[in-house]
Amino acid sequence: MKSGLSADFGLKPNAPEGERRKRLAEWVTAPDNPLFARVMMNRIWHYHFGQGLVKTPNDLGFSGGVPSHPELLDWLASEFKAQGWSIKKMHHLIVDSATYRQSSKSNPKAQSVDAGNVLLWRHTPSRLEAEIIRDAILKVAGQLNPVPGGPGFRDFKMYRHKGSWVYDPIDPEGAEFNRRSIYRTWARGSVHPLLAPLDCPDPSAAAPVRSVTTTPLGALSLMNTSFVLRMSDHFAKRLEAGQSDARSQAARGFELAFGRPAKPRELDLTAGFIERNGLAAFCRVLFNSNEFLYVN
Repeated sequence: MKSGLSADFGLKPNAPEGERRKRLAEWVTAPDNPLFARVMMNRIWHYHFGQGLVKTPNDLGFSGGVPSHPELLDWLASEFKAQGWSIKKMHHLIVDSATYRQSSKSNPKAQSVDAGNVLLWRHTPSRLEAEIIRDAILKVAGQLNPVPGGPGFRDFKMYRHKGSWVYDPIDPEGAEFNRRSIYRTWARGSVHPLLAPLDCPDPSAAAPVRSVTTTPLGALSLMNTSFVLRMSDHFAKRLEAGQSDARSQAARGFELAFGRPAKPRELDLTAGFIERNGLAAFCRVLFNSNEFLYVN
């Protein structure tokens, strides 16, 4: 950090907390603080690529990781300033780049040299975050409530037991509970039956980097939770509303879930599956597929 950035906030010892927080925010975002832009861009890069240019997003100091592409990080930081600190413009810049739009197809020669894809020779496949998986299921099922803002919704019931608060997860139905997960009220003592097995962080602890695990609990939650079963039924009704036969229903399901037309072989297999097991079971298969859960 530049020596010109003073750590003296110019506050009296008894200054109110609100003023202290304001001065801290001004100090962090000061134009002559070179770390702010670099930390922000490293986090945004981490969001899009699965890991930052510096692998320790909470520590860009001497004890943190070494940038894999220091010149790129510096350029992104300077561009962030030039764009008026617009996060939206930087998202657009990154996702429109040739690096981001690479195929995820593996290359044995590159794999042998750079197995961790530090040099960005392909797009590393990444699983959607737990909250986004929930939102995507609601969207495809035709049940997402897009109303923005306002108070959050609760998917737990709260009561006192032996002097302590207990938070039991519930699966409430209705449009008010089908809003995006960003509007979900978090309870530190509550464990969500769908989000938790998909590595949604514990809200009682900081998580600079999310873990991504593949476990039986995650697969079972996507197959058997009441939310997924109910959304599969809604998805099936959505497909039934416009298509009369199993083949056309399967084709529409692929378009909604994967954003692409189904291949003839896929239609042959899934049409038979629908006739044997029902349309809701087919919808549940789509929700559990790698193509739905991963960005490739």
